[in-house]
Amino acid sequence: MTRYAVYYAPRPDSELWRAGCEWLGWDAASGEAAGPPRLDGMDAETQAGLTREAARYGWHATLKAPFALRRDVDQDSLLRRVTALAQAFQPFALPLQVDWLGDFLALRPQHVSPELDELAAACVAGFEPLADRAAPLKPRAGLDARQQTLYRRWGYPYVFEQFRFHMTLSDSLARGSQAADALEKAARRRFAGLLDGLEVAGIALFVEREQGGPFRYLAYCGFDGEVKRYGG
Repeated sequence: MTRYAVYYAPRPDSELWRAGCEWLGWDAASGEAAGPPRLDGMDAETQAGLTREAARYGWHATLKAPFALRRDVDQDSLLRRVTALAQAFQPFALPLQVDWLGDFLALRPQHVSPELDELAAACVAGFEPLADRAAPLKPRAGLDARQQTLYRRWGYPYVFEQFRFHMTLSDSLARGSQAADALEKAARRRFAGLLDGLEVAGIALFVEREQGGPFRYLAYCGFDGEVKRYGG
């Protein structure tokens, strides 16, 4: 089953995109492996294992979680809707920092951003009418009552007031472990100088062509109306 997702993702010609792809070892725009930075005292196989699931989804932050399209909606129609929604917004600053979200490492906002919250809410509500919700949702553990309600209604628990912007840098890790500490220190070095001046000026459409396969960067949709297609 093909699924689509609307993400914040840097433009593939940006340094932040290159840095994130190298970190994860996968470039979702080109569909090619990217060489991860070597971490002191850690072999390549161990390091790859710390980011394997994060890499499958590509370098991104979720705005509208992966969903299948209704049968009467095609990819071009979806892209037109993403393009139109993007043009309703203006660029805004979003300085990020290396931080923890639960048990995984991520880039997260340095402060609350009303513009970001508005964009995320618009993506959740705006694309839901295109989603095929015929298949039952898989049970998800660890959610509170509100998150369970949101999950049943929107197919994802972390929306609206539960939204947590994050660009994932690792799979699940034991905080305080040697691997976690090494990864955090390396992330702070790798992303230094790339995060304070970040501006959000568009959104991205990603696609998963087959279940469990890698997500590909399908198109960048700028707030200024620019649409740039990639190899997804």
